[in-house]
Amino acid sequence: MSIKVEKINYEQVSQILSSEESHFLDLKSIDIKPAKLTRSISAFANASGGEVYIGIDETEIDGKNQRTWRGFADQEDANAHLQVFQELFPLGQYYSYTFLSCDGYIGLVLQVEINKNREIVKALDKPIPYLRLGAQNLPQDTEKKLARLRLDKGIDSFETSTVKADIEVITNSLPILNFMLRVIPSAEPEQWLKKQQLIINGKPTVAGVLLFSEEPQALLPKS
Repeated sequence: MSIKVEKINYEQVSQILSSEESHFLDLKSIDIKPAKLTRSISAFANASGGEVYIGIDETEIDGKNQRTWRGFADQEDANAHLQVFQELFPLGQYYSYTFLSCDGYIGLVLQVEINKNREIVKALDKPIPYLRLGAQNLPQDTEKKLARLRLDKGIDSFETSTVKADIEVITNSLPILNFMLRVIPSAEPEQWLKKQQLIINGKPTVAGVLLFSEEPQALLPKS
């Protein structure tokens, strides 16, 4: 696959080398293992998007970090890295990449632009999603973190999340019993509530509690 090669000038190289890693920027050596690189790709896709430059070395000299440009010898040398992007985004959506070159500098630096993804993107070395926060890729490895991520990305909503309560708070309450008298055809409360997705995995949803519990304020999580 041929990828566009852009020639940049010395000032632009200097700007890249002096950039601070941030919520929107990551700099990597070509020595990074492709699967580990997917942590950054996952983190940006699950946050607000960002850029990764692959081909920038960082070494510590006299207590200070110094960066140097050391890109891929040619496009084929980057194939292993490019393949992981195809695994994360099979249809080529949500990202683009360009090779950067500059006279007097070694090799091609791969610039990857990642857009915010509407789905949750998992890394490949550890099959969990990451989230970019500042200059860190934070693993989303607990149910609480995953639930927050689903809400942030609009996959789930507060109303469809479940409440830690017995389903009887909405299957045997006065509001549901009165409501079921008007349902045609007639049905049992639990059966009807499950059909309406107001009971999920044996737990009432927030919407179900708001609509049919007798004391919703006592059951809903306080924030």
